[in-house]
Amino acid sequence: MMPPTKTAIRAMQDRLRATRLAARAFAPGKAEAMAEDWLGRRPGPGIDPGWNRALDWAHEVLLMTPSLLGVTAYDRLARAKPADPEALGWLRSARLRLLRIEPRLCVDMATGESLALALDFMPLTPFLFARFARSGEGLVLPVGENASLDEADTRVALAYARAGARGLGNEARCAEAVFRHLTRKNPIAPSPFDPDNDPLDRVARDWVDAGGEPSPRDIAKVRLLADEATVIQAVTAVTVARRHGQEALSAVYRRLARVLVETLAAREANGASPGGLDRIARSLPERIATGGVPAEPLTLFNELRAAARVRPVNGAGSAELDGLMRRIQALRAKTVQQGCTEQEALAAAEKVAELLDRYGLSLSELDLREHSCEGMGVETGRKRRGPIDDCMSVIATFFDCRVWGEYGADETLRYVFFGLPGDVRGAIYLHDLVALAFVTETQAFQAGTLYRNTMLAGRRNATTSFQAGLARGINRKLEVLRRERERAGGEPGRALVPVKQSRIDEELARLGLNLRRGSGGKRLVRGDAYGEGQAAGARFEYRPGIEEG
Repeated sequence: MMPPTKTAIRAMQDRLRATRLAARAFAPGKAEAMAEDWLGRRPGPGIDPGWNRALDWAHEVLLMTPSLLGVTAYDRLARAKPADPEALGWLRSARLRLLRIEPRLCVDMATGESLALALDFMPLTPFLFARFARSGEGLVLPVGENASLDEADTRVALAYARAGARGLGNEARCAEAVFRHLTRKNPIAPSPFDPDNDPLDRVARDWVDAGGEPSPRDIAKVRLLADEATVIQAVTAVTVARRHGQEALSAVYRRLARVLVETLAAREANGASPGGLDRIARSLPERIATGGVPAEPLTLFNELRAAARVRPVNGAGSAELDGLMRRIQALRAKTVQQGCTEQEALAAAEKVAELLDRYGLSLSELDLREHSCEGMGVETGRKRRGPIDDCMSVIATFFDCRVWGEYGADETLRYVFFGLPGDVRGAIYLHDLVALAFVTETQAFQAGTLYRNTMLAGRRNATTSFQAGLARGINRKLEVLRRERERAGGEPGRALVPVKQSRIDEELARLGLNLRRGSGGKRLVRGDAYGEGQAAGARFEYRPGIEEG
C-alpha cells in the first residue's frame, strides 16, 4: 500500500485540529493560568510568541488530563455532541511518545519500538516529543502540539517518557513536566512588533513575506508613513529584530529606515517639516539615556542621514530660470517692503503670471519634465486659522502650484507652496501681496464708520467677518484672472500646464505626500462687515505697465 501523500496528511491534521479545538470547551482548568505559571509572566503587548507557545502546550496538557474516573475532554466531547468520529478516535487512542527520527524509520526512545512516521513538516531536530496515533496502515502521526528537542532536553524528556511507558505516572503529568521545562529553559520574550495594528510593522511583515523585495508601490506606501516617530520606530526595530533572532525582519527594517530618512530629507529640502531630522538626532540620545531605546539606533540614523541624497534643482533653461526668479524677487522686494495699493499689488501679480507664461513658451514638454520641483515655506506666526487662509489654495492654483498647511515644533501654522521653481516664487510673491492687502484693508475698515459704531464686544467678530468677505473677493478676482489667462493661453506656455501638474504629482509621490482637502470650520459672520470685505476685495484692479524689476 502506498504511503499517504503530504496533502492527505495535512487534510487529516486539519480534521484533528478542528476536533481538538472543539474539545477545549470540555477540558478541566484554565490553560492561561498554567501558561502564566510556566512563563512567570502574563502575555506581552502585540505578538508574543513565547506566550502563544506556552498556551498551546498548556491546552495540550489539559486535553490529556483525565478526571478521577479516567474521563478526558475527548470522552466528554464524544458524549456531548456529534464530532468527526475518525479524528476523535485517533485523538482518544493516541499515546505520548519521544521519537528519534531516522532516515527510514523512527524509534520510540522509551520502548525501543521501531515505527513508520507520517509527517507533513520537517522537524527542527532529530528528536520529537508529542502524542502519536497509529493508523490502520501501521503509520504513526502526531495528533497534538509537538516539540522538537535538542540533546539536553531529550535527556530530560526521556525520563518522563519512560515513566509514562511503565505506568509510573499518567501521560498528562509527564507532558506537563516536559513542556514546563522547555518553557522555562528556552523562554521567548514578547515581540514588540504588532503587524495587525501597527502600519509600519504590517509593511515590514509583508516585505519579509515577499522575500524582502518591495515593489515601487510598496515604497510609496512607506513614504506616506514618514514622520519623526516612524523613523525612530524603524531604526530601533532594526536592533530589536536582530536581538530576537529575526535577521530577515531586521534587514527589512533597515531598508524601511533608509526610505523614511531619505523621504524626510527630501521634504526638508523642499520646505516641508523643517528641523525634523535635527529633532530626531536630539531625541535619540535622550531616549538612550533613559533606557527607552538601545544605543545602536543613533549610529544607524546618523549613517542613513549622511547617506541621504536630495536631488538638486536642474533642467534645461536653468540660466533663464535664474534670471526670471531674480526679476520676481526684485518685484517682491519693491512691492512688499515699500508698500503698495491693492491695485498695484494685483497688477504686480498679473505681471509675474505674464512673465511665467512667457517663460513657458521657451520650454518643450521634455524640458519641463527634466525640471525638479521645489517647495518654499511661509511662516504665519499664528497658532489658529484665519480668513486669509481661505486664499492659500487659490494662490497656489493661480501659479500652477500645490500648497499644504502644517504646524511646526512651536505649534504655529506654516504653509508650503510646491511646484516648479519659478511658479513657487510667484506664489510666495502673491501670498505676500495678499497678506499686505489684508493688513491695509483691515486697518481701513477699522477706521471706518461700521467698525466705530460697533460695540466693543462685537468688534472682533466684525473684523473677522470683514476679512472673510475680503478673502472671498480676492479669491474671485484671482479666479477670474486665471480663467482669462487660460482663454488667452492657446500658446504652449499654458498648454503645458497638464504636463506641469503631472510632474508635480510625481515629485509629491517621491516625498510621500498625499494632499487631501481638509474640512474648514464654520464661521459666524456679520453680513454688513462681510459685504464691506467683499467690496474691498473687488476693488483689486489689474492694470498693466508696472515695472518688471
